[in-house]
Amino acid sequence: MSSLLTVRASRPLVKHPGESLLMGVHCGPLLGPGELLQSPLPVEAAPAGLSLGLVGVNAAPFPDGLGGLVPSGQGLQLRVAGGVAGTDYLLTLGATTTAGNTRLAVCELRVRAD
Repeated sequence: MSSLLTVRASRPLVKHPGESLLMGVHCGPLLGPGELLQSPLPVEAAPAGLSLGLVGVNAAPFPDGLGGLVPSGQGLQLRVAGGVAGTDYLLTLGATTTAGNTRLAVCELRVRAD
């Protein structure tokens, strides 16, 4: 039986409606010792209006936005484009892990034109 744990990102990501950017989420704090993300789940977004790429587990480290790096196998990444200016979106990203768990992260994405 797998356990489920969900966390909410500590700060929102802000983008312009004309931007297409690679978004990353550090899931390491959700993982047990030696546990890695394995199979990404489809991303969910509300409200509708974003163009979302496929979610992938990071094969190489990427910056966490706080001065550190997300180790391989501990992050989820996807390309995000579009959106309506002035709209706040909630994205839910997740993956199963090497320990058979399902981990989810909820992130806020704000689309602003100014």
